[in-house]
Amino acid sequence: MAGEDDSQVSVVSRGTRIEGSVMAAGSLRVEGEVRGQITAQGEVSLSQHGHVEANIKAESITLAGTVKGDLEASGNVALPAESRLDGNIRARNADVGGFVEGNVTVRGTAALGPRARVEGDITSSTLAIAEGAVFIGRSVMAGETGEGAARAKGGRG
Repeated sequence: MAGEDDSQVSVVSRGTRIEGSVMAAGSLRVEGEVRGQITAQGEVSLSQHGHVEANIKAESITLAGTVKGDLEASGNVALPAESRLDGNIRARNADVGGFVEGNVTVRGTAALGPRARVEGDITSSTLAIAEGAVFIGRSVMAGETGEGAARAKGGRG
């Protein structure tokens, strides 16, 4: 049986603006504005109308709005076609459909959809780029441990 905290969802509703740190014991849905820091034990989701200027740390992150800040997820990050991120991504996997200006570092797969645009470096074990996607940067293929990235940056001796 799942614990009570597993189903908790906090909401920053449309028309609400928070400045400072937001910490959620469960998941967090942002439909308004947040400036500062966001930490959630569950998923953080940002609606199309949401606007965030904060670093986000969560189990998983789904952004449909605009974010200025870094994303860190122990699981997956998803950015649908209408999303915009000015910051870096660190996660297990990333599914990018929108615009990212920053580096993407994942332990698994980085997937760029047909409307994706990434301006920054991508480090992953697998990179999938759909026809129509734009990628301006460098790709470093690394295994789950990141050994490939360390070799690629350090060169051969």
